[in-house]
Amino acid sequence: MLKDEFHKESQLKNNFDQYEVELPKQLMRYKKSRWQRFIQYLVSPTKDPLEPICTSSVGFTLLKIVPLGAAIFMTILQILLQ
Repeated sequence: MLKDEFHKESQLKNNFDQYEVELPKQLMRYKKSRWQRFIQYLVSPTKDPLEPICTSSVGFTLLKIVPLGAAIFMTILQILLQ
C-alpha cells in the first residue's frame, strides 16, 4: 500500500500537480525475464529472523543451549528405544 504523505500538505501537493511526467511506452511494456527476476530476488535485502534473539544475552545463551538440549534429548530417546 502506498503512503500518500503529500496528501496532508496541500501547497506541496498543488506544486506537484502542476508538473506532468510522461513515461515512454517502451518502458511501460518492459517485462523482466525470469532470470532477471531471480537475480533481483537474490540480491534483495533480507531481515535476519534471529536478530531479536541474538541482541540480548539471555537470547544468545538460549540460542546455544536449545540445540544442545535437543541433541541430548534425541540421544537419550534413541538409547531408550533400542
